Amino acid sequence: MKNGKMTEKELAVFEYVKENGGRVSVDEVAEALDRTSRSINPNINAFVANGLAEREKVEVEGEDKPVTFVVLTDEGKAFVQAEDAE
Repeated sequence: MKNGKMTEKELAVFEYVKENGGRVSVDEVAEALDRTSRSINPNINAFVANGLAEREKVEVEGEDKPVTFVVLTDEGKAFVQAEDAE
């Protein structure tokens, strides 16, 4: 995110999370967007740095490691990408 504007890839990740209840696992987002979880982590880092989202790690039965969820904050739920073109 630069100057409060998301890149195309950031916007795709953000919109997926927002349209799916505001709390989605990183793996689900990656699979839905045909990307890897590693490739979307920089996008999520930008959301966290800008106060739009938080990461939530949850122990899930049957999983070897905690599952990480992207959870939109109140600010993230209210965020609307500016329409003006650069």
